[in-house]
Amino acid sequence: MFMNLKRAKIIAAGLAICFLCIHILMITIFYQCEVYPMVYFNMFSICFYLFALFMVYKEWLPIYAVTVYMEVAIHMTLAVLLTGWETGFQVTLIGMNVLAFYAEYTGRSLKLKYIRVMPFCILGMFLYLGARVCLRYNPAPYALPEDAQFWLTILWGVIVFVINIFVLQLLVYIANTSEEKQEYQLSHDKLTGLPNRYFFSSHLENLKNNNCSYWVAISDIDSFKKINDTYGHNCGDYVLKTIGGILGGKDVLCCRWGGEEFLFLDKISKKKYDPYDFLEGIRKEIEDLPFEFEGKRFRVTMTFGMSTCTDTGCIEDVIRDADEKLYAGKHSGKNKVVVAKDVIPTAVLSYQDQLTRVKNKSAYDKMVESLEWDIAKGTAQFGVVRIVIEGLREINEKYGNDKGNAYISGACKIICSVFVNSQVFRINGDEFVVILTNRDYYDRDALFASLENKYIKTLQDESSPEWCRYRTDCSLAVYSGEDKNYGDVFARVK
Repeated sequence: MFMNLKRAKIIAAGLAICFLCIHILMITIFYQCEVYPMVYFNMFSICFYLFALFMVYKEWLPIYAVTVYMEVAIHMTLAVLLTGWETGFQVTLIGMNVLAFYAEYTGRSLKLKYIRVMPFCILGMFLYLGARVCLRYNPAPYALPEDAQFWLTILWGVIVFVINIFVLQLLVYIANTSEEKQEYQLSHDKLTGLPNRYFFSSHLENLKNNNCSYWVAISDIDSFKKINDTYGHNCGDYVLKTIGGILGGKDVLCCRWGGEEFLFLDKISKKKYDPYDFLEGIRKEIEDLPFEFEGKRFRVTMTFGMSTCTDTGCIEDVIRDADEKLYAGKHSGKNKVVVAKDVIPTAVLSYQDQLTRVKNKSAYDKMVESLEWDIAKGTAQFGVVRIVIEGLREINEKYGNDKGNAYISGACKIICSVFVNSQVFRINGDEFVVILTNRDYYDRDALFASLENKYIKTLQDESSPEWCRYRTDCSLAVYSGEDKNYGDVFARVK
């Protein structure tokens, strides 16, 4: 956060000193012009701003903000009534409104006991307008020389513009900083500091728009559940942070894909390194690194699956290919980099739905284990979308299983097109589950509405065959701190 108590005190003290200097100047001007009521008032104002510095020192910032506004409002109103509208004292009330709202913003952001300034600003407006009306019927008793009126008008104009420019520029900087911080939080994993799926999607779009060939690799920490069970979840966090630090220090984009999985993405260039050698180097570096937590030393290894895209192929297919190779490595000894398709064993197919090529029930159970782990640590943040495809049996009976398969595949493609930053699972013949994470989690309401609208549009298209018109039952639930486990969340989408 940009604003803190120290900065707030510095700004408040600086304003008090500036106002103190202005009142010293004013007492000189009023004395020379023989406006003695304002001379006495400015003596009071000088004493007040010396006390205001004491209020800043004691951190009485809410009282400071209100009393400064009231002092300026009363001083300027009285000065206008005594010396006339042409002296320009009244314009400072406009500048003070900007300062007042900035003071309230500071109190809110620092979680201090703040006072709402709207009533005071409304009072300032009435003083401004009331002084104008009063002077219409009761001319000012004192007339300042024309030169004094001219220079006072210039002075108050400069002061008001400086106040407005300073505060508005500061608010622009704060808003921009807050947006950048929020964008960083949306696009980066909190635990490891690595980019997440949302950042990956944005970066990939840039590569695709530039017609670049690229390679993708998915890696997984071997036996990570065993590390958690043996040494505890804090040790698991230590491992993730350590590996995240290693991967984040490379020249290739690396994202935390979910749980203990990481994803790599980079352009293919003949002048650059070989992707396999790069991944093999990381594998050896992690294998040789001695991990130590609370006096216990252990080794960590990782398995990698790599795929390349040299045309306009679908990114989902490239990632799915890398995922298949990762599982191939996990089922053939672990601690390796797999790049060849022909080494994928039949066992890997148990993690992928063969019809839709999204992850299946076995992979879903693995994801649930990871979410249960996050819930136990108190770091869980996810949503669940459940989609039941209705009418599959009727399609199979009327048109055959081929059209039934097309019915399921088409419905799944819509799901994948909406939730591009989340994992999709087919957990039953006609049932899909999406685990919402990263940007999809924050945009869940809009995405869920988009999903339902897309299915509705297919139903409204009477020119399409029946197996391209999808009848679905969709539901959404979000994890909250009251949920004890994943089952509590999933129960709300049944």
